[in-house]
Amino acid sequence: MVWFDARDELEELFRKIIEKNISINKITHEKNEILIDLLWGLIWPLIIGLPILTVIIYGVVYLTSSSITKLQKAITDRSPNSLEKIEVSGLPKEISPLLNELNSLLSRVKVSVEHEKRFTADAAHELRTPLAAIKAQAEVIRLEKVLEPAAFDNLIESCDRASRLIEQLLALSRVETSVSTFEKDDLSISEFIAQQIAYAYPQIDAKSQVIEYDDSGKYRVRANKTLLEILFRNILDNAIRYSPPKGKINVSLNQKGSHVFLSIEDSGPGLTQDQVNKLGIRFQRFGQVDSYGSGLGWSIIQKISEVEGLDVHLSMSVELSGLCVSIRFS
Repeated sequence: MVWFDARDELEELFRKIIEKNISINKITHEKNEILIDLLWGLIWPLIIGLPILTVIIYGVVYLTSSSITKLQKAITDRSPNSLEKIEVSGLPKEISPLLNELNSLLSRVKVSVEHEKRFTADAAHELRTPLAAIKAQAEVIRLEKVLEPAAFDNLIESCDRASRLIEQLLALSRVETSVSTFEKDDLSISEFIAQQIAYAYPQIDAKSQVIEYDDSGKYRVRANKTLLEILFRNILDNAIRYSPPKGKINVSLNQKGSHVFLSIEDSGPGLTQDQVNKLGIRFQRFGQVDSYGSGLGWSIIQKISEVEGLDVHLSMSVELSGLCVSIRFS
């Protein structure tokens, strides 16, 4: 607007000069007036606008720093043991993502700490039984005048159970608390299963059981070898444990479409639907025929299946009338 007014005044001045209707002094006077009006038109918006702009900037900085101060106070006032989400309202949208990421980190830390606490509590609780048995058998051996082989057998069995329990607890803790991704290997599942059966054969032979392995092809899958070994050994151990002496276990591999399926069938009593629903509850045992099991097997199986992206399905074995565990590899 200032420039338009100055332009009109300049045009009027030039017209008067051309028509010689104005003196030199008058030209100088009107020129100075035009310059003064032009400068004043430029300066007064700054005089008014700068204080307003200063107030606006101060308000924005104050509100932002106030939000950061509230966030700082919320963090400072927290107990070192508190891992709950930080709740601060009215944060600017630029700071909200930072708080969301911080809360996400706290949630992950909380889960990890809870796993560690549960692991410690479970270990302390479950190790009491085998350790008490070991102590009792040691006291019997000390008091007996004649050392009976049965006493040593019971002592060895208690040691084996404690060792098995520690092994299972450590396996479960490793899978649950791992923060890194387990690398997958290109694995010959056919050779892998044959090797695992060979490792377990002394247990099978001790119960005079029969195991059949049907490998109709040389299949390969992508899986973490260590985790798959823990998973398969737990399923096979359950099949051996729950199948009766001279019972039968079938292990088979086959492919349907792009998926490889591993099935383990046993001749045990199987599971009711209610028992299937309770699988994964720690230290839960169903009609255990020996004291060797830890009750952690299915917790480990379910967690590894989740980590590896495996689909585990339970059903009744048509041939053996026991439990059939089917694993689908993705």
